Amino acid sequence: MSKRIIKPSSPTPCSHKRHNLSLLDCYANNEYASTVFFYPKPTIPANNISQLLQKSLSKALTYYYPFAGMLKDNEYVDCNDRGAEFLNVRVDCRMSDVVNSCDNDRSGENCVFPQGLAFGNSNSFDGRLVMAQLTHFDCGGIAVSVCFSHKIGDGCSGAMFLSDWAAIAKDPNHAKPSPRFDGASFFPPIHNASSNILEVNNLPQDGVVQQRYVTGRYLFSASTLNTLKDKIADSGSGILQNPSRVESVSALLYKSCAAAAAKRNTSFRPSTFTLFANMRPPLPLNTIANAPGYISTSIEEEVDMQLPKIVAELRKGKEKLRNRFNTVDPNKLVFESFELMKQVQQVFNREGFDIYRCTSLCNFPVYNIDFGWGTPHRVSFLIPPCNFFCLLDNQNHRDGGVEALVTLQESEMNFFQQDQQLLQFARPI
Repeated sequence: MSKRIIKPSSPTPCSHKRHNLSLLDCYANNEYASTVFFYPKPTIPANNISQLLQKSLSKALTYYYPFAGMLKDNEYVDCNDRGAEFLNVRVDCRMSDVVNSCDNDRSGENCVFPQGLAFGNSNSFDGRLVMAQLTHFDCGGIAVSVCFSHKIGDGCSGAMFLSDWAAIAKDPNHAKPSPRFDGASFFPPIHNASSNILEVNNLPQDGVVQQRYVTGRYLFSASTLNTLKDKIADSGSGILQNPSRVESVSALLYKSCAAAAAKRNTSFRPSTFTLFANMRPPLPLNTIANAPGYISTSIEEEVDMQLPKIVAELRKGKEKLRNRFNTVDPNKLVFESFELMKQVQQVFNREGFDIYRCTSLCNFPVYNIDFGWGTPHRVSFLIPPCNFFCLLDNQNHRDGGVEALVTLQESEMNFFQQDQQLLQFARPI
């Protein structure tokens, strides 16, 4: 229905006109991290919702001023107040139809996100750092989607921006956000860092996907999670006590995927699993930048397909990562980050290995994003066409349950969703 450019409500001071990218920002890809929130029919008139979102986005961009700028030479963001694109869209279907398709065959993604965000196609990036879309459905429900370039931040950065934007929309007198754009002080860039040394996505080139990928959503309730953690801790191995919910869920998903791949191929296949970790701390919690760590483990032989063993390897990797980055010395952080990126590149380039990845937004209150008309009915993400898990707190976030979005090749998903151990602890939703 409309397309507008939303500029910061106050001009960015001259002293803040240049935002230098950190080393990790320079090597991040140009793709967008994209989230959508579905809300049942609000009591606020549709036109008022659009105006409220635009006005509050303008205020939020005053504090997140690099998000309204333009990327220059893969070195810095020109904070020129170019603004963020805001789309107002009407779709001739019910919200439930799109929610169901987003969580299954992914076709719903075409209408709730701005167009042209193909994964694996760096040519689709035109310099826009942030885009937002308000989608209206026939039933009166709405969706609010936000896409921001990985060049200026990771999932944690996006979650902070969304939380602050929603808080401003709900209460104009909300305390001023305090993001820190100081990633380059922890990870100083290296000259001529214009080409990626790390292809962490391992996606098809030019956006061409040969396989059909589908997404399933599973709920791990608090009670079944406790049972799962007890089962892992009481395995008799004595190697792990008190496993976390992220360790337990991600390990079970990985094991179930490896079992599904073996059934699909009628023989065992080695695989590698990487869990993306948040490096805040040692970085300050409100630092807006890319700050990922990587924890990896593998199933190289069929005998390794044991849940306690996988969890123990993840715990060992987490402790190793903490010891590696237990400093805020920029020189040490840069060296360790560079070495870690090279190691992960080697993991992703192993021939004959299936690759699985997982990111966790647990403890980020995505189901608390309330712009003034209540919390979302469903939260979803634009997930790349690869074997990928995304974990988040369930809708009743206080009970400690976990929702898992699992994207796999359709042929593997057919076996995965029948895995008996998975279904013992998780319920498809």
